[in-house]
Amino acid sequence: MVFPVGISLTLGNYRYDTHVQQLRVSLSLLPGVNSAVAILPSNSQFSAAPGDDAEVELTAGDATETVLTGTIKAVERSLTTISVTLSDGSADLHAYRPATTYEGRTSGQILQALASDVGLSTGRIEADLDLAAYAAEQGRTAGEHTALLALLSGCLAFVNSDNELSVPKISISADEALRYGRDIMAYRVQERKKDRPDLMAIGNGPAGSGSAPDALRQTVGTLPSNAQSPGAAMRWQPYAFLRTPSAVSAADNALNTDAGRRLSRAEATCLVSPQLRLGSVVEISDMPDGLNPGPWILTGICHEVRTSGQSRTIFRGDSAGSGSELTSLIGGFL
Repeated sequence: MVFPVGISLTLGNYRYDTHVQQLRVSLSLLPGVNSAVAILPSNSQFSAAPGDDAEVELTAGDATETVLTGTIKAVERSLTTISVTLSDGSADLHAYRPATTYEGRTSGQILQALASDVGLSTGRIEADLDLAAYAAEQGRTAGEHTALLALLSGCLAFVNSDNELSVPKISISADEALRYGRDIMAYRVQERKKDRPDLMAIGNGPAGSGSAPDALRQTVGTLPSNAQSPGAAMRWQPYAFLRTPSAVSAADNALNTDAGRRLSRAEATCLVSPQLRLGSVVEISDMPDGLNPGPWILTGICHEVRTSGQSRTIFRGDSAGSGSELTSLIGGFL
């Protein structure tokens, strides 16, 4: 059964429920940028301008969900249409290149500070890596700094539908279920053999905690001191801001677990499903034999809605397998 899809688009002081001819909403983990492009007829009553508030809601069946909250970035007019581009705080993180050193803070506190710099509210922040100092230098955007700190903390980073920075720990339990033959229209899975060296996070220290008096003292040794030498079977990933054994161990585990998840990936096209969220875990039921049903951690979502023609949601995901399953996938990683 195909349910009708409803659009509620707020642009400045006006809301458009029936005027939208096409809508495309693209969502991705940081450092990617969330965006939406809406096409309206040129004769629509329209007064919004770049910088005005914007919100996109989708209705499919009985479910109505906000999928993007932000501001108008651009307006393009032609003889027949008005094209409006929207984005959220992920665009602000992408545009901002900080030049700040944070001392004696956790990764979560640094992420909150970066979000505050661009006026972005924060939701669930579960990153807790103990850092003596972190230089947020201008070689990376704030979005890239956020993605790096989230990765090393074993978290995902994205701007949620309420326009809040969200950095939750990665879950392996499915919280959404789709069904082949009812929801899924196309589905493909890529599974790769591990063909790259193991990873080792390398810090410099050690200190007992990020706030210890000797936490910033330089040493000639590596952290951990018993790290396997780099070479064909081992790749070092140096992070000078990792100063404690616990921080190095946590980052090392996060890097290798992430590498294991990426060995198995899925992409699917389904009926418009506005309930799908970045970071949520989806499993597919009634899948034909030979196709991995997941669960999958959603890393990218695209909603495409047309008043004439087929509407759909496309999502991408990495494996959300259990710890034991990931260990078998990545072999010598852990």
